[in-house]
Amino acid sequence: MLFRLAFPLIFMFGPRLLPRVVRYLRLVWRLTFDKRVPLYLRLLVPLAIVYFISPLDLLRDWVPVIGRFDDILVLGLATLFLTKLSPKHVLDDILGPPPNKPRPEDKDPAKVVDGSSHTVDDD
Repeated sequence: MLFRLAFPLIFMFGPRLLPRVVRYLRLVWRLTFDKRVPLYLRLLVPLAIVYFISPLDLLRDWVPVIGRFDDILVLGLATLFLTKLSPKHVLDDILGPPPNKPRPEDKDPAKVVDGSSHTVDDD
């Protein structure tokens, strides 16, 4: 029954989300093996993968709701910490410069209207 809902959602959101997921996984992969990232950050994802594979669960008995999803939670937090705490210059080298969005006046300067303004004080 769940597959009846899952397949349409995958076909609807898959083309939009899949490139972002692949780009994020490539970023995590490259940050994990980049020597400019501190060692403690580079070890987060491999240790989270070992925890994901291992049969040990730290939260199974303590928290009943999160205990089922603790492996995914630890893996997600490890990738989040790796991407957010990595040095900015390393992220810029891997991702490239941010794209410059064109302004309307850059597209067609003839349509730009010059104007002036002044402030009126009511006192």
